[in-house]
Amino acid sequence: GEALGDLEAPLLDASRIEDDIQEEEPTAVSQAMSSALGHDLTPSQTRFLLTGSFIDILTNVSVSFIFPFLPTMLENAGAGPYQRGLIFAALPFGVLLVSPLVPPLLWRFGTKAALISSLVLITACLSLATYAGPPRGDTKLTDRALTRCVTIWVCSRLFMGFAVAGTGVTVLCLMTRHLPRRSHVFANGVLESAIGVGYMVGPAFGGWLFELFRWSEVPLIVNATATALLIPLVANMRLEDEEEDDEEEGAGGNTADQEGGEDKRGTVGMTMRLFARPRFFAAVLVLLAVSISFGVFPSTLPPHLQRTLKIGEGSVGTVYAGIAGLYAFFTPFVGPLAENGGITNPLGAMAVCGALLMAVAHLCFGPSPLLPMRFDGPRDWRLWAVDIIGGGVCYGIGSAFGFVPLLPLMQAAVVDMGPRYMEMTAGLSNAVYYSGELVGQLFGAQIVSSAGFPWASTAFGGMLVGACALFGLVRLMVK
Repeated sequence: GEALGDLEAPLLDASRIEDDIQEEEPTAVSQAMSSALGHDLTPSQTRFLLTGSFIDILTNVSVSFIFPFLPTMLENAGAGPYQRGLIFAALPFGVLLVSPLVPPLLWRFGTKAALISSLVLITACLSLATYAGPPRGDTKLTDRALTRCVTIWVCSRLFMGFAVAGTGVTVLCLMTRHLPRRSHVFANGVLESAIGVGYMVGPAFGGWLFELFRWSEVPLIVNATATALLIPLVANMRLEDEEEDDEEEGAGGNTADQEGGEDKRGTVGMTMRLFARPRFFAAVLVLLAVSISFGVFPSTLPPHLQRTLKIGEGSVGTVYAGIAGLYAFFTPFVGPLAENGGITNPLGAMAVCGALLMAVAHLCFGPSPLLPMRFDGPRDWRLWAVDIIGGGVCYGIGSAFGFVPLLPLMQAAVVDMGPRYMEMTAGLSNAVYYSGELVGQLFGAQIVSSAGFPWASTAFGGMLVGACALFGLVRLMVK
């Protein structure tokens, strides 16, 4: 039978990939997916998208399932805003550290080793967190127990960040290797949709499990078990014949050298060359603003919703699930919409419009004092309409169109630099995204504590507007 995923694909340039793809005969599965998604899919593309999407779903379930209950649980246990922010910032900090190193590691050790080791590490981190406590949501801890709790959670999330970098960047690099450049936007939309599904299932699943059992270990053990079951599946993936791989790797390596794919200055030199491109740097700024927005909410939005709307952890998880569901639903449409209107202008316009819609959501989530409305407490239906429906819908749709085009925009700015720079872009985009999440999660709780959630959310919306203005200015001035 056919392999589930051809993980060790050689590093080829765009023209070589196009030639290989055109030789493949479509299968019934690939034809069905092509019909369902409105895009041409070959068997190898189908296998990759299915495998990569499943890995992304499970990884992001493991990352996000704590969002509904952990902030409130830590607050009740006596943890201050700095300690809560430190716990939530540990994961993006870990991803930030490791992401730029993943592409060179893949070139040396291979993609299967990266995926298996990352999944093993995620399972270990989830198991470690079961020893953190507090076991019950209403438990007040002593200073010594609280220090132990925060330390274990920080270590667990930090090393999970290393693992998330391994899975996320590897899947993005596989997309760059397997698919022609014309399909990158579409594939990125499918993978982001899978991430949205993970963020939809994770908080809803974790929130209701915690509300049902009132024990934090239950969702941790369930997620660790699910991740462990994925490891044999990845380990048993069949690869291409070694002789064929060696032959193609030689061809791919020659092509990379001819196109300047490698930089004698190493990873740092390649990174500096990428950031020297104005359009690349402008897209990075928007990505940074969007990711800061993403990072602010996990440690600040659940307590805010519970205080203002008087809802429990399960309901907060449902709110997260609704936002992630909208994100997952709309992300696959980004690629077809861009392809129907051209590759450059529609992507830039979609990124700006999506980020601006996220800024509107920030005003709604407060609700912002700038809005010409005043509310009469949690029973006021207008508060629910603005906070949940207005904010949730704008954020779910806006994040889909604001985030998905950014990696293809970054790669389009450096496509002439060779295939290895395209893979480095995947690693750097992951690093930039999680650096923004790091800033948002580390300082978000402190900013909200000082300024209040309504004004803090308004300020983050203004940040998105400023990033979009600078992005548009650079694209108008630099061709």
